[in-house]
Amino acid sequence: MLRAFSRVTIVPLYRRTPLACHARSVWKPAGLAPPPPSNDRELAVQFVEERGYERAIANAVVVTLSGEGWASEAASAGGLFALAKRLAGRWEMGADEGLHDLAKSIEFELAAKAGKKNVTFLVMPPRGEPFTCEALEGMSLKEVAEHGETDGARQLAELLECACAGVMACSTCHVYVDTDWLAAVGPPSEAEEDMLDLAFERRDESRLGCQIRLNPALDGLRVSIPGGAHNLFDYIPFEDNNKT
Repeated sequence: MLRAFSRVTIVPLYRRTPLACHARSVWKPAGLAPPPPSNDRELAVQFVEERGYERAIANAVVVTLSGEGWASEAASAGGLFALAKRLAGRWEMGADEGLHDLAKSIEFELAAKAGKKNVTFLVMPPRGEPFTCEALEGMSLKEVAEHGETDGARQLAELLECACAGVMACSTCHVYVDTDWLAAVGPPSEAEEDMLDLAFERRDESRLGCQIRLNPALDGLRVSIPGGAHNLFDYIPFEDNNKT
């Protein structure tokens, strides 16, 4: 008995609809970066602002990056937002690639234009003669050491390592505040107290330089620098790839 089979229509390969072709990627020549989005400037401002800078500072940073001096850098990066991210580096790890210095220089320039007052303080190093530092109000002792342009600021930079970018993850900006100035400086926060417990030869007058912000009431402040520093980053264990 013969079995009945339904007829199957066979479509030649060359007549089939190439559905799979619609999902394939389109080749583009190398070296042609896509144009930046229309809101590239605003994205850049938001990114800088998210790094902890005020809106006015973030705007000024992006205006600077839009200038002629940064035109080639912005073009190679693919826009202002991409350039800001490049300058921020690995910000999560405190590994800045220039954004912080740029923002701080702009911040101090704007502060000077806004009429911020100069504040002078005296530094007693562990060895050698005391020296004077000048800075604008609003700056921390750490920022004076890192961004100050006076001879005193450069001397201070040689004494304060400032290893953690001012986030209280180290005590390398540890200073002693003169007892006559403790009330004017104010007490440390709980987080600062915790880090000071790890500082080199802590005293009752110990403070972190990154947490002391200058203001006109601190004009004449006197601080001393300890004779050493504990940098916990020097003791982070890393795997020795050469170990056999």
